[in-house]
Amino acid sequence: MAHGTLLICLLLLTGYLSLVCGTLTVSYSPGYSKESEWVTVTAGEYLIVNMTISGIKSDTQIELKSQHPDFFVVGGNATFQLMPTVVGIEDPDLMANHSLSFVLQGIFIGIGNLTFEVTNIASNVDLPKNTINPLRVKVLQKPSILSSIFTYTLVVFLFVAYISMGVNMKWREVWKRLRRPWGVIIGAVSQFIVMPLVAYAVAKIANLDNESAVGLIVIASCPGGYVSNVITLLMECDLVLSITMTAVSSFIAFGLMPLNIYLYGREFTTGNESLKTPFENLVISLILLVIPILIGIFCYYKLPKVTKILQIVLRPISLLLIIISLGFGIPVFIYAFQAPPEVYLACIVLPLIGSAFGVLLAKMACLDNLSAITVAIETGYQNALVGLALSQLSYPQPEADLIARGPCLYYLFSMIEGTAIVGIYRLMKRFPGKPFANPDSQSEEMLPQNDTNGDAPPADVGLTNLTSPSKAEQAAAEEANSKF
Repeated sequence: MAHGTLLICLLLLTGYLSLVCGTLTVSYSPGYSKESEWVTVTAGEYLIVNMTISGIKSDTQIELKSQHPDFFVVGGNATFQLMPTVVGIEDPDLMANHSLSFVLQGIFIGIGNLTFEVTNIASNVDLPKNTINPLRVKVLQKPSILSSIFTYTLVVFLFVAYISMGVNMKWREVWKRLRRPWGVIIGAVSQFIVMPLVAYAVAKIANLDNESAVGLIVIASCPGGYVSNVITLLMECDLVLSITMTAVSSFIAFGLMPLNIYLYGREFTTGNESLKTPFENLVISLILLVIPILIGIFCYYKLPKVTKILQIVLRPISLLLIIISLGFGIPVFIYAFQAPPEVYLACIVLPLIGSAFGVLLAKMACLDNLSAITVAIETGYQNALVGLALSQLSYPQPEADLIARGPCLYYLFSMIEGTAIVGIYRLMKRFPGKPFANPDSQSEEMLPQNDTNGDAPPADVGLTNLTSPSKAEQAAAEEANSKF
């Protein structure tokens, strides 16, 4: 009996809501996509949106609210009152369309929802929130020529850097590492299996938004890069192994990078076509990165004179391009520093966790300490510049800029962490054992030293030195002995 009464009440309520407002049909212009239901507005500018509603059967109030006022706000009038209008006498259920316009003001780059609160004026009844579906609003960065200059300068820098890798590799040493490839294999497993899985776990634990999660997975799927080579060199580890791993991972990334982005990123891209893995764009971009390595290898073997010239000119060119990229990139990506705290945390811990897994796998494979540290560095410090370039070239706006926040912050923190690690290593090498010296142990000055011929002194040198005769006493003794 109770269930029957509840069912009757629900049917009456449904009929009442239908009588109050009917079935609403909504359309927008301009820039509206019916499939994804979004409009775009540029930060710092205004967009007039025309909204057409049909199905109003009673006096109705519609209030517009921005769910993300940090990204955009509704300018001017945000509340509208609509009255039903019958189109024809023959069909009283045929209601006229209602058109209204509202203004959206872009505040800051991001993606948010505009919701509609629908209320029946006569009865003061709030209708269900899904009476009108939320409108997706995408806020773009204000167009700037600096952005284009930075993107293309970065592409040229990567092209030059990869050519430089090809012409500067000592292939005999590289071949030695490839003949005993355990370090390279462990590095590849760490980079393309462990790192994407770690990035996915960090994104879930940190509860990142979809764009930031995709950006973190893009980073973790990248090959090794210049930063890992420099840190390896300064740490006095196996530089040849590091360069070999970088070259091998650059070729492997051609297939595994798009695959990893798809496997681990699809959970964050469901329902958003703009975040779907752009396989075609990724493959084209990776081809453009692999080609310069092949060019460098070709020059190394077939054009030795050209190789010598390239070895001289590519380094200053790379330095110049880095300076240009930083000069244009900092103002372009300054918005990345306003990312949510969880994005900062994810970009800080990802290289550390990746390095820890890298050294663990390397020691499980019984690699020596220098090789294990090299694998750890190569695993944790991915080529974030490649991730930055691919995100800008492969995804639409503003998703591309939101994804790029991860590579920007990751690159910054990897540089800071790498510098700190190298600094600690250099201090420990400069002052060995100072912070952790055993106070009961003898000081270095008390230990016996080798003589000028390199021979170690006798074990009781400390005692004999206490009673050793002077030169005058030795001469007198020798003279006395000669008389006998």
